[in-house]
Amino acid sequence: MGKQKTITSTIVNGHGKSSVAVIQFNTNSLTNETFNELNAVLSDIEGLQEMNDPSNKLEGVIFTSEKDKIFLAGADLFELSKIMEMGSPWREPLLRDVIGRGQSTFERIEKLNIPTVAAIHGMCLGGGLELALACDYRITSNDSKTKLGLPEVTLGILPAWGGTTRLPELLTLPNALTALLTGKLYAPKPALKVGLIDKIVHRENLVSTSLSIIRKETRLKRKPQRSFIPPFIVFNQAAKNVKKATNGNYPAPNKIIETVKECRSLARKDCFRREVDVFIELTNTPEMANLLRIFRLQEESKKLKFASIHTKPIKKAVVVGAGTMGAGIAQWISSRGVNVLLKDVNEDAVSAGLKKIGDLYVQGVRKHKFDRPAARDGLARVSTSIGNTPLHTSDLVIEAIVEKLDVKQKVLSQLEEKLSDDAIIATNTSALSIDDMASCLKRPERFVGIHFFNPVHQMKLVEIVRGSKTSDETVQRAVQFVQKIGKLPVVVKDSPGFVVNRVLLPYLVQAAGKLNDGFSAESIDKAMIGFGMPMGPFRLMDEIGLDVCYHVAKDLEARLKIKGDGIDVLKSILDDGHLGKKTGKGFYKYKNGKAVRNQATEDAAHVATLLVNTMVEESWKILDDGVVDDRKWIDFSMIMGTGWAPFRGGPCTHDTDPITSLTYQKL
Repeated sequence: MGKQKTITSTIVNGHGKSSVAVIQFNTNSLTNETFNELNAVLSDIEGLQEMNDPSNKLEGVIFTSEKDKIFLAGADLFELSKIMEMGSPWREPLLRDVIGRGQSTFERIEKLNIPTVAAIHGMCLGGGLELALACDYRITSNDSKTKLGLPEVTLGILPAWGGTTRLPELLTLPNALTALLTGKLYAPKPALKVGLIDKIVHRENLVSTSLSIIRKETRLKRKPQRSFIPPFIVFNQAAKNVKKATNGNYPAPNKIIETVKECRSLARKDCFRREVDVFIELTNTPEMANLLRIFRLQEESKKLKFASIHTKPIKKAVVVGAGTMGAGIAQWISSRGVNVLLKDVNEDAVSAGLKKIGDLYVQGVRKHKFDRPAARDGLARVSTSIGNTPLHTSDLVIEAIVEKLDVKQKVLSQLEEKLSDDAIIATNTSALSIDDMASCLKRPERFVGIHFFNPVHQMKLVEIVRGSKTSDETVQRAVQFVQKIGKLPVVVKDSPGFVVNRVLLPYLVQAAGKLNDGFSAESIDKAMIGFGMPMGPFRLMDEIGLDVCYHVAKDLEARLKIKGDGIDVLKSILDDGHLGKKTGKGFYKYKNGKAVRNQATEDAAHVATLLVNTMVEESWKILDDGVVDDRKWIDFSMIMGTGWAPFRGGPCTHDTDPITSLTYQKL
């Protein structure tokens, strides 16, 4: 017992009662080193039990963490990545060793003949939750930072440290499959409702409540988790749901269903062996390799450093424009602890923006993204203005007004006069030239694009757009700000459409033009969903707004030389007064917010191939033009900004596969 590098273990004496061991993690993930230390502590506990000495008797064990935001975030995926990069014959034995070690360690916890409690505050994910499942009890803090889940399916694998076996033993089969197949993160209240945890307390009471549970001073009433639906129906429905959600593009969900089904008739040790075998099988799939790569890129984006410059942090922000994007940006910034002023030209616009912000906070509370006090605090950080408000104390202004160059230039030049010399001016433009906008400014080195995607509260990607005169310091401050508010930055050079819209718009315009060739919107959307896109091009255009698509396409038409008659198709629908979902009609009609679609009758597979190749071609042009310095950021931007078939790795990675590659086909 004592302090080690990733674990601190202490004995809490009971003043006349038996003692309790408290194992505190001071690491984010379960590394090889953590397992070494944890097993050493477990050996000490087992040794004390074997001595059967009343003076050294242990009454129970508590697992907790000293971290502010994380209990345990699971396996060290960077260690896993290194193993994955190894070839045969080393990779499989190493993977089996890593999985076997986790299983045996958690089995030791499960087999301790004294009560064990996982006292959870912060993120408890993957292997962290698998450790907690090996304990007798799980209690959590009531903090909004606390979330529990098994997200392995999103990496193309399954929980193999016992989670696939233990979770269906604890929850009803429908609830267990939902958790395993979706990677859903549970806030404390939903976790308690499904039976994943036993009690919710204030963070400061986690250890004392755990002691009370172990000493039977607090009695927990576990509701029996029962489902009256026959298992074969549950499994059949789960398979149908997976097929509908993935179109059969991801092997992991079906393997999870198959494994859970098999384990219902296997001994515990055989279930663990089955977990290992399926895990190894899934790691040999290209889907898993691509999903793991995207995870690594997310982590790289979170730690991205554009320049080694000491920069002033951004504490006060202004958002100009209270429309959908402006309100969304202001809400997100305020929810991340930054004071924000929302400005617009009149009271009606500001009131509408505030209503949007309030609605987003209400929605967040309902979905357990944050609790009511956090929502109230966030709203309190939002102030509004329609007048000539002094801005000299603001660190950052984000312009989010109409996409018209002359209007933006006028507003930006007015804002510059009110700001201090070291404040940053940013635009949320989705396609207009940063250099053209900067031409009206006295300090263009302080001007940068910070392009959020809609809806802001769901889309993680933010394009940091550097103009030819933007300074390194400005870019670095923008990157740090985006990271601070929990988004994923990618730095791009000012160019038509930047990355995402430059790839996306030619694809959308070409899809629209195919209507003139006799294909229906339904058939093309179906083909692209089959490819792996979250929605087809026509549904996407309706969601974005046909007016927005048209204006961006017209702006990019000359600069990108977009081919085809798709822009004319967009204009003809706009001329009829249809803007998409927001007006109830676009390429589809909408009833109660849902698209009314006809049955897709044509086979548009070859159209899908053409559309994919359009995106691939544009992606390579972006790299040739130096918009980004590595193709990985094109893949990353398209996946995080549009949902581009993650299992395919992004347009550039998809193109390096000899079977599907446009480049190989040309050669």
